[in-house]
Amino acid sequence: MASLPIKGVRIITSITPKQRVAILRVLRDAGGPIGSAAIARDLQSYGFELSDRTVRLYLGDMERDGLVAPAKRGREGGRTITSLGIEEIKDALVTDRVGLTAARMDALSWQITYTLSSKSGLVVLNISLIDEPYLGCAVHEIVPVFEAGLGMGEYVLLARPGDKIGNFEVPEGKVAIGTVCSVTLNGLLLSARIPTVCRFGGVLEIADGEPVRFTDVIYYDGTSLDPLEIFIKGGLTSVRAAARTGHGRIGASFREVPSAALGEVQKIHRKLHQTGLDGILILGKPNQPLLEFPVHEGRTGLIVKGGLNPASAVEEAGITTTNYALCTTYEFERLLHYSELGTQLSRWRSR
Repeated sequence: MASLPIKGVRIITSITPKQRVAILRVLRDAGGPIGSAAIARDLQSYGFELSDRTVRLYLGDMERDGLVAPAKRGREGGRTITSLGIEEIKDALVTDRVGLTAARMDALSWQITYTLSSKSGLVVLNISLIDEPYLGCAVHEIVPVFEAGLGMGEYVLLARPGDKIGNFEVPEGKVAIGTVCSVTLNGLLLSARIPTVCRFGGVLEIADGEPVRFTDVIYYDGTSLDPLEIFIKGGLTSVRAAARTGHGRIGASFREVPSAALGEVQKIHRKLHQTGLDGILILGKPNQPLLEFPVHEGRTGLIVKGGLNPASAVEEAGITTTNYALCTTYEFERLLHYSELGTQLSRWRSR
């Protein structure tokens, strides 16, 4: 139920399927108990403006349906998603889920505060969970991906059970690998007054270290899930091979920027490379197709490396991952350069 004040009269309306799915996705991505105020705030990234009270009413209904459950210390400690709630996300009608990913990408772009001059501020992170005993093996797979320049920049985060990453809490028995999401680039360009249109995510074939063609694509405005999550679980990538031999298939996305801003985009690209946050793989030419995909009039195409490529390599090595693309914002200055992962791992083991 929801309350809408009109001339002093409260009109009660039922939760819509899209709102229910969005609330469940917020709870799922939180990784732990979360309260109605935090849920209401995160729902804005899915395009919903709901009050704390409305969210509490909806949560009460969803709890009765078995989709959510109160935290151990009661409702004041927030709620968590149940296994039935996770199934509800999977089973929801596609029409109820389409557009949520695109809306979240746009909203998170506005939340980026990272600046190239200070090399600090909020970036968007993807979170990948693995079982704690496999962390050493996972790091062994991640480093070559970054060394080959197939990650979104050069920075990463490791977190242990109970650690908080933005609004996300790492579950017991799991460790989290945080990688910079390519939506961070959208935010950086937006701060320079350059709007970015995200067209699709795809599987990009690499030969002799160079991009050749897209073999599979999913358009953002027609999907209910992040495309790279789908490609990873579908076994369509071969990031490990691409990193080690220069031949394979990686996750990437296709975007467009105004051709009038191309000069400024090139400047930002050079600065990103210098700061270790470069994710642009190819920058096209105005009004010309890029890897056989046409661009709109007055625009220039660019191909951006997938932030989940390191996680893809881990999955390909036989280590099960649970991936949350577009998960949360996080302070860039708290991330590690990938070359420090071994040292970080040794510190953890010595404790």
